[in-house]
Amino acid sequence: MNRYEVEFSLRALSSLRETTRYIMQDSSTSRASDWLTRVMRSADTLKTHPHAFRIVGEYEGEDIHARFVMKHVLYYVVDDDARVVTVIDVVHTAHATERDHYEPGRVREREVQKGQMVSA
Repeated sequence: MNRYEVEFSLRALSSLRETTRYIMQDSSTSRASDWLTRVMRSADTLKTHPHAFRIVGEYEGEDIHARFVMKHVLYYVVDDDARVVTVIDVVHTAHATERDHYEPGRVREREVQKGQMVSA
């Protein structure tokens, strides 16, 4: 089976950092570590099953998928030609339904260019 590479946009990395810090302050380092581990394992499933999760929108001709992980949503796009999945944001479910929080026009800011991604 051909696997996909999973990358995280700068925005997604920022969201991961902020959420991890929040959990550490609100709960414990251990709980924050457990949360981050579960998110990364969920992202790893996209390497073999990138189209397994529902499409929730579209931006510049690319389908935006949503992968739920505990109380968070991984929003991502799939480039089948390059065999790359890009996690574009990680959002708490309390905010995931607010349209002004996650407008497709703001989804894939052009700050995320080749060379500015981090692979999982």
